[in-house]
Amino acid sequence: MDKLFKDGYGADIHIITEDGPIIPAHSCVLGVASPVLGNFLQLSKVKKGIRYIKIPGVPCEAAYAFIRFLTHPALCVIVPSFEEEEMKKFVLHLLVLSHSYSVPSLKRLCAHHLEQGWMTPENLIDDGKVMKRVDPALEQELLEAVVEADSRKEERLKKIEEKKVYLQLHEAMEALLHICRDGCRTIGPRDKVLKGSQVACGFPACKGLETLVRHFSSCKTRVPGGCVHCKRMWQLLELHSRMCSEPDCCKVPLCRHFKEKMQQQSKKDETKWKLLVSKVIAVKNSLGPFPARSSGLL
Repeated sequence: MDKLFKDGYGADIHIITEDGPIIPAHSCVLGVASPVLGNFLQLSKVKKGIRYIKIPGVPCEAAYAFIRFLTHPALCVIVPSFEEEEMKKFVLHLLVLSHSYSVPSLKRLCAHHLEQGWMTPENLIDDGKVMKRVDPALEQELLEAVVEADSRKEERLKKIEEKKVYLQLHEAMEALLHICRDGCRTIGPRDKVLKGSQVACGFPACKGLETLVRHFSSCKTRVPGGCVHCKRMWQLLELHSRMCSEPDCCKVPLCRHFKEKMQQQSKKDETKWKLLVSKVIAVKNSLGPFPARSSGLL
């Protein structure tokens, strides 16, 4: 099929472009691939056995890539590198043509490539001129799609960053429980004598907690709101308390104290804490039964 297209063997259509040579094609192929082109073919006049169709508003290379896709679209899908440079260069031209000539498969392919980051300010500006000439309605549709795609991308990045924070909080909760219950070779607890043969700590978050715990234990201010570092520690202790199901026997400091404090908090604060707890638990559940501990620090 590729050779048939390039050599133009048996072609009964000549595609006229604005700035390049005539492109030979086959009516039986284009008529099936595009209903719009099929209608044009029925209306076109025949001169010496050849029908002539004009594709205006796009460079010859873009029209060439468009006709080639219509000739054998399966090759473009099966072989990702198929004419990739042409596709990358004329992706918006091809999107306009796919819309104007009703070729959904090409439109989906162009949209996929645009989502992969092929859209640049340069080709957006250049192709904006094309869209105004060929299909003004699509220009607005595409601009709205670009804005929507950017918004979706920003939202995805925001959610990824939020998940990192919740993952770090989950790791901090694991490390805090590990420090107070099992004993950590790095920072404690005080009431345990660790064996010399005990393996190195497997909780990377302990490293992030070490400085915070040491500061908290020696800070003279140590009141909520009075010291930024201590405030952070108070928040971690309260978060643990809200996630702990055994406050009566829990070895994490102030666990029971914060359980009792919950009764005195405002409805607004309670709502915020419940949302935070639910997010941390959701991240914990998403890790599955065998979570891989990362080295994220607080």
